[in-house]
Amino acid sequence: MIDRRFYKSTSMFVVFRQLVETELKDLEDYINEVSHDLIEKQQTLTDKYEEANKRVVESEDFDVHSFFENDIDRYFRVFPIYSYNPLLLSIYGQFENWLKRLCELDRSKGLSLIGVTDLAGNNLIEKSRRYLELVAEVPLNEKDPSWLRIIEIQKIRNLLAHNNASIAKNGRNIKNHELYKTLSEDKRITFNEQNGDFYIRDKDFLIEVIQLVKKYLFDVIDVLRLRKVVAKNDTMPFDNQAWGAEKTEGLLKSVIAGLRLLDATTARTDEFKEDDLQHNMRGTLRTMAYDLTKLYAFFTSGEWNVRDADLIVNDRENGLAEVKKIYN
Repeated sequence: MIDRRFYKSTSMFVVFRQLVETELKDLEDYINEVSHDLIEKQQTLTDKYEEANKRVVESEDFDVHSFFENDIDRYFRVFPIYSYNPLLLSIYGQFENWLKRLCELDRSKGLSLIGVTDLAGNNLIEKSRRYLELVAEVPLNEKDPSWLRIIEIQKIRNLLAHNNASIAKNGRNIKNHELYKTLSEDKRITFNEQNGDFYIRDKDFLIEVIQLVKKYLFDVIDVLRLRKVVAKNDTMPFDNQAWGAEKTEGLLKSVIAGLRLLDATTARTDEFKEDDLQHNMRGTLRTMAYDLTKLYAFFTSGEWNVRDADLIVNDRENGLAEVKKIYN
């Protein structure tokens, strides 16, 4: 029988990573296709405009720019606004959804009863970040350049969604807005210095956001995928995962030793084999009781004593009842 645990590539975190990569690739392909069609139309219009300028003799009766003005506005302003601005909303919405689902996937491992929606925050991004930091114990750096850029993208997204793609608000000087420098200096964005309106005009801005989102999600996935159980209790507040693994491995070795004793006894023909088996098995079981009482004390936050194993070995059920009283 094949043990699927050896095929770690089938873990849910790896599947989730592949899903994110596939969906982002589809989104990037769509953006490239939309951009290609728009650039072709813009180039065709530019060629017609230049050709018309060459052919028309200067005349007060015909203005080339006025003739093409509506099409220029359509293909160089209106269509980019309808194409690229909503796509930023889509990318950010996907990122928000993926981050929340990633936290839910981690919670499904059963390590915590707390979920994203149980935590404080103004939006799902903030709540998910709090989950990752406080529950999943993922080390997040607030000053990380990638995260700071994501926050900046979030603010641009909010202006698109809630302020009609403008930094103008309540009559304030637009140059005092925190995003004025970012928007006015980014050549992939058209920014109006008079009224503070802006729109995305170059697909490369969206591709940057996709790569940013993908890297951030993949980094978090890599940490969560390797996250192990943290074993703590009231009396042992530090991570005792390695200690627990050591104790359980010792118990398994004791089981193996017991089985070897049985095998060796079966192979023997002398008259002392049963006496030897009983003596050796008692020693093996005493060793097991020693480790088992330690584990029992840990999981009940009880105070363990070296004599607890003797209670089990000597008094059996009564000894177990006594141990339970001590630990509980």
